[in-house]
Amino acid sequence: MAVEAQAADSGASDEAGEVLHCYRHPDRETYVRCGRCDQPICPKCAMQGPVGFRCRQCGVLKYDPLTSFTPAQLVLGLGTSIAAGAVASLIAGQVGFFGIVIGFFAGGFIAELVRRVIGYKRGPVMLGIFAVGIVTGTVLGTVADAYFLFGAIPDAEGFSMTEYLLFGLRYSLLFAGAMIAGAWTRLR
Repeated sequence: MAVEAQAADSGASDEAGEVLHCYRHPDRETYVRCGRCDQPICPKCAMQGPVGFRCRQCGVLKYDPLTSFTPAQLVLGLGTSIAAGAVASLIAGQVGFFGIVIGFFAGGFIAELVRRVIGYKRGPVMLGIFAVGIVTGTVLGTVADAYFLFGAIPDAEGFSMTEYLLFGLRYSLLFAGAMIAGAWTRLR
């Protein structure tokens, strides 16, 4: 009798006095309803909302400001990471193999720069912006480095631009990996 009175006070049973069952787990009895849609939910399905418990559909945010991007933010973030990756690649091309160590720190710098330009966002889209921008910028920086080198040394004997680009692109992928690792450490 006390359980029925408690259930009646909490509004967990329907009008006929029957015990409710979770809408996702029909084998579980429940005394809790969603604060928004009023569906019966079990403790496993309940999510803490601003005012009471919510079901899984009502508890998920429609627009998460930390992981949602406008098209302008995507373009601005991608452009910034491409430009910064190209500049870092040009610098690393002049330093040599030590540029891989510099790349790790440059990746963290690029991550912080992009985060400040587009706002403090996070998530897989942000990591995609960094990865695509850094790899594209590194390849562009390597091509620009080859162009500057062969513009300064015309017709070098036994040294073709194609061979330099093949070596440089393999090296730039190592450099891009170090920059992505540095950016990843800033994102965590």
